[in-house]
Amino acid sequence: MPRSRLFLAFLQVGLVAFGGGGQAQIYQSIVLKHRWMEEREFLETTALCRILPGPVFANTAAHIGTRLGGVLGGILALLGVLTPGASLMLLLSFAYFRFGAVPGSLAESALNGVAAAAIGLILATMLRQAPIALDSLKAIGLALAVFVTYGLLHWPLLLVLLLTVPVGMGLYWQEAAQKPSEPAHNRPSQEMGADGRG
Repeated sequence: MPRSRLFLAFLQVGLVAFGGGGQAQIYQSIVLKHRWMEEREFLETTALCRILPGPVFANTAAHIGTRLGGVLGGILALLGVLTPGASLMLLLSFAYFRFGAVPGSLAESALNGVAAAAIGLILATMLRQAPIALDSLKAIGLALAVFVTYGLLHWPLLLVLLLTVPVGMGLYWQEAAQKPSEPAHNRPSQEMGADGRG
């Protein structure tokens, strides 16, 4: 894949990812528009990025960029998603401290509208991904456990992750170990020479 296409795709995401809707915008671009990843693959990627330190949006861009275009692809993807927001934030910060923003102003109303639109986009993406992610009783159980402990009981996120991630990994590793391995003729050969012979 040309790295220029990868950079432009993530740059477009960075230009429209307002109000916390970055993950949803990456999903729309990478999975639905360009079809560079499958739904399940994207869900696994975002799950990994959510348990790592740092902003999930940036983690996801760097991980997907690296997966699709190597280390340079990861750097370009990260620059693509961060450059528009960082540049705009500098301009808005200057304008805010220069002119100020009062409650009820046009600026505040615009920001409220952006936040509402971002929530709608996140909900739409969540509803699309839920049937894929919650495809078994154990997946639903894990999701409910996190929802109750973090969302209702307000346990620290680190504690919730320390309790649920090992359980989830154990359950799904056990399932993966029980599955038969993929037949060799279905796997693309990586040992073929230029003349097509192994």
